[in-house]
Amino acid sequence: MTGRVIDDDLLGVAHRLKSIDDGYFVFLNYKTGKFEVHNRKDSMSLCLVLPYDRLDERAVRHVLYTRAERAREIVERMERENARLEAERRRAVLDKASANAELRMQNAG
Repeated sequence: MTGRVIDDDLLGVAHRLKSIDDGYFVFLNYKTGKFEVHNRKDSMSLCLVLPYDRLDERAVRHVLYTRAERAREIVERMERENARLEAERRRAVLDKASANAELRMQNAG
């Protein structure tokens, strides 16, 4: 992996992430240009890739939001959102089918 570990930054994000979990460290991946959060405790495993182009408060909030302790809550929220989207998609299909059927009836009559 080509990049560098960010031990210190202007806003103290790397330090604040260590206060969440002392195994966390930030890695700037030169190949992707993305900041990654790894954990030394898990054989340097990649925990997440930050969706931001710079280290700031959003990174800290994102790491806190995606912590394993919140996994159940996050999955439940995703399932609710997927169910809502599926219901919305079905309604749109039924509305379109109904409109098409009505149009055919008008043209037949």
